[in-house]
Amino acid sequence: MPDDKPGKETAKLHKAYAATNTDELAEAYDDWADEYEDHMKSIGYTHPAMVTSMASRHIAAGSGPILDAGCGTGIMSEIMQALGHEHIVGLDASPGMLKVAAEKAHYKALHHLYLGEPLDFDTDAFAGVVSSGVFTQGHAPLDGLDELIRVTKPGGRLCFSVARTYLEGLFDPKRRELEDAGLWRHVDETGIYNSAPLGDHLPSRVYCFEVC
Repeated sequence: MPDDKPGKETAKLHKAYAATNTDELAEAYDDWADEYEDHMKSIGYTHPAMVTSMASRHIAAGSGPILDAGCGTGIMSEIMQALGHEHIVGLDASPGMLKVAAEKAHYKALHHLYLGEPLDFDTDAFAGVVSSGVFTQGHAPLDGLDELIRVTKPGGRLCFSVARTYLEGLFDPKRRELEDAGLWRHVDETGIYNSAPLGDHLPSRVYCFEVC
């Protein structure tokens, strides 16, 4: 299905992609929160499984607090807890999504924060970061990676998905900038996959980097 002709299941996703500021993004997800998981299941949404699979290979259970950056309704918290991570902290731009995430009771704390802005966490606060479906069109800017690095302790791993919009010419320069600055090193990455195989065509890749 072409990206410019979304089905009804992905119409709200494309509305979120069209956001031009954080207020519009939060409003789109607030409106979507109660239906979000049902809609994403119907399109075979693969980001959470791909990101947590990467995390299971590179972030050891019991290594310390894990930040779920852009946690949405908390889908990844269920998987991460099943993998042995007991101390999970979430942040998201949408109060509506955070409300649904809180009902799952897997998080030690939830915060209404925006990636791309300063995060209200201490430096080196987390043993690792997971982030699913966040670095994409209309969502978090790639500069949000700087703060995720700051709040992750040296040796900690960042596992996150990057969508087509950023893969095409934008992510590689940012990746090299952070490597050249000695802030992280590449650990692993997946091949290209479709993050919505039953409803859309959204090529993506998951990366893992270690904080230096």
